Amino acid sequence: MNKQEQIVNTALSLFYSKGLHAVGINEILAVSGVAKKTLYNHFESKDELIIACLKKRDENFNNWLEQVCDKPNAIDVANALFFGLSQWFNNQVPELGNFNGCFFINTAAEYPNESHPIAAQCKVHKQGVIELILNALVATPQLKNNKAKASDIAQTLFTLKEGLICQARVMHTNTFPMPSNQFIERLILM
Repeated sequence: MNKQEQIVNTALSLFYSKGLHAVGINEILAVSGVAKKTLYNHFESKDELIIACLKKRDENFNNWLEQVCDKPNAIDVANALFFGLSQWFNNQVPELGNFNGCFFINTAAEYPNESHPIAAQCKVHKQGVIELILNALVATPQLKNNKAKASDIAQTLFTLKEGLICQARVMHTNTFPMPSNQFIERLILM
């Protein structure tokens, strides 16, 4: 691992567990063991480092989610999505670390100005997640010829996913009802 990756990995871990404004550059330096000059050779500002962390988390999350949603039919895509979330909430997804909510929701809350580059990066992530779910659905026999319906289902699944993440984070619980198979079948087969 090179120094830039070391800095990003350390910062991402700290930011995700403690929050962006709660973590200062000096803490990142102390935990990473990297010199201040080295950090600033790679990142001109804390905002630039945060954006690099968001991009890294986006890549990690989307790679995981793409594997989760790679299923042969639409009902399996939806079921796999909710099963994958349950595993994440229960700290069973090593590539995402111990669950502390959605890094992008948490970040957007700390950067509410939508024109800020950090807030914009959060929006790009969420748009990418919707697109990933849509692509998984459109790849199934049930929806390959009906992109409009697939888009509606993707938006519904995305909204449910976001709500479950917030519920798990705010209520500090990993046990709550997931959408039933009957609900998912009605959603897909309508």
